[in-house]
Amino acid sequence: MQVIKYHDGQEVELNFDKKLHAYRVDGKPVASATKVLSVISKPALIPWALKQGSEWLERNLFIDDDEDDKVKPFKYTSRLGLGAIIKGVKSAYRGSSGNALETGSTAHQWIEDALEVFIGTEGNFGDDNLPDLPDDPDACNSIEAFKIWVGDNDIDFISSEEKIYSRQDNYAGTLDCAAYVNGSLCIIDWKTSKGIYPEYHLQNAAYAQAWEDIHGRQVEQTLVLRLDKATGRYQQGFQSRVEWVRNYEAFVSALNLFNRLKELK
Repeated sequence: MQVIKYHDGQEVELNFDKKLHAYRVDGKPVASATKVLSVISKPALIPWALKQGSEWLERNLFIDDDEDDKVKPFKYTSRLGLGAIIKGVKSAYRGSSGNALETGSTAHQWIEDALEVFIGTEGNFGDDNLPDLPDDPDACNSIEAFKIWVGDNDIDFISSEEKIYSRQDNYAGTLDCAAYVNGSLCIIDWKTSKGIYPEYHLQNAAYAQAWEDIHGRQVEQTLVLRLDKATGRYQQGFQSRVEWVRNYEAFVSALNLFNRLKELK
């Protein structure tokens, strides 16, 4: 249980069940910002999942030691039963997404551990107080991208993994970071995905509104920082205050839809 203290003196008790990824405020369940955005359709996931299935099929069904690729589709193995083939194709995307999630979690954890040491100290980021690197090479690439980003910018970290609750719209969440980035107060979300997708900005806007509600300070920008796990480079997706306020309006629309669909069940 955590007590969130607002700038106007009000306090709320926030409970977070890590296993269920569920929030309760003063004992009552509230929606999480990430779960709210699950109502947004993601059509690009369908061809991606089909691609994972076809690649699994090629790896597990076709003979792969023939030098002539043109012949390859006509030579099959007979070691797998039909049931195993169907199950393998249907579930292939889970293995790929699971690996990506594990890499992202590992990189996030390293950044969280690094900032836990760094925030509140007078040392410079990059001193000999950083955590050991993980064994996952993809996570290490994302971490390297993060370290390069810190070196390229003037960053004053304020908080990391901060729990938030919006009294206005009744949702909760955990933001990755609040910081001054080159002098501008910014809410930051780390991503290790292959792109910066629109719903990321809506999620960040939800965090920004709730953070303002708690601290009574104006957030000037939101930032989705993509840490590429293949190249070790970073990509910045800034949204100005005008932009993130519009993003928040879109988030509230998703929240209203989420709540109404829940009521209709």
